[in-house]
Amino acid sequence: MTMTSNKSQFGYLLLADISGFSSYLMKVELEHAGDILQKLLEDVARKIESVFRVQDFDIDSVFAFAPEAGIVHFEKLHRLVEETYVEFKGNLTEISNHITCNCAACREVTSLDLKFMVHFGETILSSLQGKPMLYGLDPTFVRRRVWKDEVSASVSWRGYVLFTEQCLARLKVSADEFQGTEFDHDQFRMFGMELKSEGA
Repeated sequence: MTMTSNKSQFGYLLLADISGFSSYLMKVELEHAGDILQKLLEDVARKIESVFRVQDFDIDSVFAFAPEAGIVHFEKLHRLVEETYVEFKGNLTEISNHITCNCAACREVTSLDLKFMVHFGETILSSLQGKPMLYGLDPTFVRRRVWKDEVSASVSWRGYVLFTEQCLARLKVSADEFQGTEFDHDQFRMFGMELKSEGA
């Protein structure tokens, strides 16, 4: 096993996670669902790559990193999340309306949604057998998705974005300025808002 390690650095960690993934798979043809989910994740990755470097794909999520100097305005970050969400929802509608296919995977695709977590923290950028990877407490928090529990226990959102207090502070946005809902986690305070697309 070959593993190289670099010095720690600070930056922005983003996870875009498909909502409703497990229940969707229980109702549809796996062969076609795999192609659909691959396209959805690839489109999300392509959209966020204008700001972030995609580090890894999970079966239902995209994990990405942007160095500290890569984002200096909260508005740019917020707009990227919103535009990625609107494009994702548009892709769902397009797939569902595909007139040449009436399979369950296409019909049920609009049951999916998308949520984001964005955090500013410390990480080690490393390489394992030639594959880039991030490790540390901050990327582990983002990727483990325990933050979802706080949201589902409080609100009925399916599509949303969460920013940690550290992320907002780094971009000089106070909690009072952010017009969203606060969620308290054992590790971090988070501030979120529901995402909607036109016609949703």
